[in-house]
Amino acid sequence: MNAADVNGIGISFEGTWPWLMIQSSMPDEHLIEMWKEEFLGLLKKYRNHPSLFFWTVNNEMKFYDNDPDTERAKKKMQLISEVVKEMRKVDPTRPISFDSNYRRKGRPERFGSEFMATIDDGDIDDVHSYINWYDYNIFREFNGAFQREKTPGRPLISQEMSTGYPNNETGHPTRSYQLLHQNPQCLIGYEAYDWCDPASFLKIQSFITGELAEALRRSCDQASGIMHFALLTWFRSVYDYRKIDPYPTYYALKRALQPVLVTAELWGRHFYAGEQLPVRICVVNDREDGSKLQASRMNWKVQDCNGKIWSSGTELLPEVKHYERHWFTPEIQLPEWLPTEKATMKLVLELKENGLTVSANEYEILLANKSWNRTAVVGKSIAFLGNDQARASLDAVNIAYRSAISIEDALQMKADLCVLGGEIKLSDSERQLLRNYQAKGGKLLLLQAAETAKMLFPEYIVSWVKPSEGEIVSMEIPESPLFDGIEKLELRNFNNNKCENPNACDASLSIVRDPHVTELASQVKIHGYIDGTMEARVEKMKKSKGFTLVKITDGGEALVSTMCTDKAVTDPIAGKLLVNMIHDLIK
Repeated sequence: MNAADVNGIGISFEGTWPWLMIQSSMPDEHLIEMWKEEFLGLLKKYRNHPSLFFWTVNNEMKFYDNDPDTERAKKKMQLISEVVKEMRKVDPTRPISFDSNYRRKGRPERFGSEFMATIDDGDIDDVHSYINWYDYNIFREFNGAFQREKTPGRPLISQEMSTGYPNNETGHPTRSYQLLHQNPQCLIGYEAYDWCDPASFLKIQSFITGELAEALRRSCDQASGIMHFALLTWFRSVYDYRKIDPYPTYYALKRALQPVLVTAELWGRHFYAGEQLPVRICVVNDREDGSKLQASRMNWKVQDCNGKIWSSGTELLPEVKHYERHWFTPEIQLPEWLPTEKATMKLVLELKENGLTVSANEYEILLANKSWNRTAVVGKSIAFLGNDQARASLDAVNIAYRSAISIEDALQMKADLCVLGGEIKLSDSERQLLRNYQAKGGKLLLLQAAETAKMLFPEYIVSWVKPSEGEIVSMEIPESPLFDGIEKLELRNFNNNKCENPNACDASLSIVRDPHVTELASQVKIHGYIDGTMEARVEKMKKSKGFTLVKITDGGEALVSTMCTDKAVTDPIAGKLLVNMIHDLIK
């Protein structure tokens, strides 16, 4: 507390018994009294420190949500309420957080308004969120999801806004999450394990942390403060001052938390060269001195890893008052030519006021020439039956095909490959025709047709779900020719030039493990802890993990894909994947 006073750090002082009365537990009343006296004693000890910002009763007791016995939960509410009332007598000058994680929303519905009128539940709503870790993905925050938790008249904060944890030695995910709960597998699949390069996790964890922080700055004008969590994990060797060194997340947050922030709302991350970048820019003025940002100039440039600039431009902006935002849509033309057919580049933004830089930011983007994924299919014929989206994706990558009007018509073409694009209702006879065709060596490609695939292969495909977040897919067999030219971490954030979740897949398949079935790519649903016996944990993972690319070999080959290859028109990785699938089947 003395150090915080000297350095100007605001402190939320948290009670000493975290998780008190959590779930179904109910400590002896003497223990509760001991805790109460201990906590009130700490209030008296520290209340005169100027750095003390507000009091927090405890950490994540959560009994108000997780105790199944409502009457027992009410008793706990009364116990904490009594302590809060005593706290106000000891220190009437500071606000109180009822529990680190508590928000009033939902309590009257559970406990009744009459009961809640007798409860002092503090002054603050504090929502703990583990975005892309236990909870939904960062892109929901682009639309201000966090502040929808606000209770009118109460400040909304978060004392734990987290995106997971690297360890302090290697940068791999912290072991308990990697091995027990398997949260990082949602982000990077098998790259989460110790035999892989920790740079993978550090890169993606940095990406989601920085993007989350910037999204909150852009979209949460009703929030009163966010504490990103946990600073300790953003550095290597924190226990040795001679070796301490920042991980990438430190730099992402350093950019995101600039008092004046120039920030890009980018949904998808892969683009064709020569196109206009689908982006909105926001300037946020949170200057510590409360002054306005005068009329300014934003310079943008697209540069390669060596710093060479491939395109650039300038936008003139009006003044931005303190605590306000200014949105605009610049015309950012991506370079026509690239140093290589596919290149990882940066969008770099610089905001200048009176000639001085007041904010700078950068975003990694993947660019590709349109020629990169347009490999001709020579000497082979393709029959196509499907919807307009699938047809447009084939056209976008210059795949020649003959259109069919029915399953029977497609098979009568005697093509080297039959492509079914989108859901097609199969009759029993059509299903049998397709199975007979494959059994005799025929090749099938099913694009974004999970229900059709289940009808066609019921012995291998048990079910399918549409994931609430399908923006991340991981390779099961990275060396497969399906991924030629595609890096391990590139099956994510597919672009369609729209302000919506950048899905890479639109369904996740539950399959039967069988020698006829090869799993090629997968999606793991964002989930919380996986507890219980090994059998229970296996069952939980079966429900959390599904497959987005599956090859079924039974005479001929059938490739079932739920990847968003309809985005081949606007996303070069989606286009390359589509071309690779076709080449793999007709090789």
